[in-house]
Amino acid sequence: MLNLNSLKKLYTNSPLWLKRLYASIPYDIRSGGEYRKWKNFLEEEINIEEYQLLKLKETIHYASENTVYYKKVFDELRCNVNDFNSLKDIQKLPFIDKDIVRENYDDMIAKNYPKNKTFYVTTGGSSGEPMKFLQSKNVWAKELAFVNQYFLSCGYNPSKLKASFRGGEFSDLKNETYWKYNPIHNEIHFSPFHINKTTIVYYVNQLNKLKPLFLHSYPSTILALIENMKDLDLSLSYSIKAIFLISENISKDELEKIENYFNCKVSTFYGHSERLIFASLDAITYDSYKINKKYGFCEIIDSDNTITKTDYIGELVGTSFDNYAMPLIRYKTNDFTSYNDFDTTLKSIEGRWDKEYIEGKDGLKLTLTALNMHSDIFKNVIHFQFFQNEVSKVTILIVPKSTYTKNDEVIILKAMKEKAGHAVQFTINIVESPILTNRGKMNKLVKEL
Repeated sequence: MLNLNSLKKLYTNSPLWLKRLYASIPYDIRSGGEYRKWKNFLEEEINIEEYQLLKLKETIHYASENTVYYKKVFDELRCNVNDFNSLKDIQKLPFIDKDIVRENYDDMIAKNYPKNKTFYVTTGGSSGEPMKFLQSKNVWAKELAFVNQYFLSCGYNPSKLKASFRGGEFSDLKNETYWKYNPIHNEIHFSPFHINKTTIVYYVNQLNKLKPLFLHSYPSTILALIENMKDLDLSLSYSIKAIFLISENISKDELEKIENYFNCKVSTFYGHSERLIFASLDAITYDSYKINKKYGFCEIIDSDNTITKTDYIGELVGTSFDNYAMPLIRYKTNDFTSYNDFDTTLKSIEGRWDKEYIEGKDGLKLTLTALNMHSDIFKNVIHFQFFQNEVSKVTILIVPKSTYTKNDEVIILKAMKEKAGHAVQFTINIVESPILTNRGKMNKLVKEL
């Protein structure tokens, strides 16, 4: 029997006529019974605290009964599901992280769960090796329901055409065509890999031709779209209704820049490949993420692994609900935030901002946060990116605007020297486009040491 990964590959390799035929099936029907179940569940009024305790006990019991790793943990702690009678009781259990998952991967998989009901997800960053997780298919349907409910609050539903700027395979594009139609998502899928001063006119012409009211994009790609349009004095002939941002960190200033340019609602949410926590952005304040407690269990810990209830910036910790292939309990996400008000909303989620660092002289590590510039030195730049393949030497890759001059280079290098010249030698290289991952995302730092 085909699993989710195989079905996705089968769809991708199918001819367009077959994709259109499949897409003609009503969305709720082709998304499956599990999706419809979660969609209905999200409309129900429930006691959240009782629900979370019920799901935590369910997860703990299932993990201890079905995985070698958690059975060993519970045996060593001499506890069982009956010892968990409040949400605070989860603090009796140890934290896990990526290293623990790697070292105990096979033992963390539920031994009797059918393989044909599972799928793999992978994740990786600008530094560090990729991670692999196993999930039960119902988790995919669950997340789809949560995402669609959030998009619905912005006026979107799957029957409406949207334009997406995300990763994909675009090697077969020809004749100045930088997009494909994807019937299953009812979207025009634009390549994030080809946006530059030469191609931007084709992107804008196609948007004006089809007039999709919703955009779905990596933040770096939509910002590149804006800067290239402004640089060549291009504009849309219609109004965008909402923009959904995914997968990359974004600042308050960048959110406001996108919203002001398109004069529409800009939305994003915190999610991750592990599918433990779902938190939607409050677009009014730009720095408040509302935790959806029906999705999973969320904690924030300080540097001493102590639960924090204050505005202290700590690490997000998640516990999965409903993943019967590889349940994760108290998993450190390596993402950082603090509470806006305890247990309800999170402040801006910073991602791995303090884990990405440039390697300087004498073992000095400079985080990207330390190099953040609170000035307009990059005002004539579309994109900039740090590239390091030698200790204490960094190239700043710059995609310039038409207004960029040699003086900008002087100003940027002077600012960098003042910040970190004692440890790093900076140079600038003008490029047509930044280095993107194979999914089309842009990391601020690319290291090849």
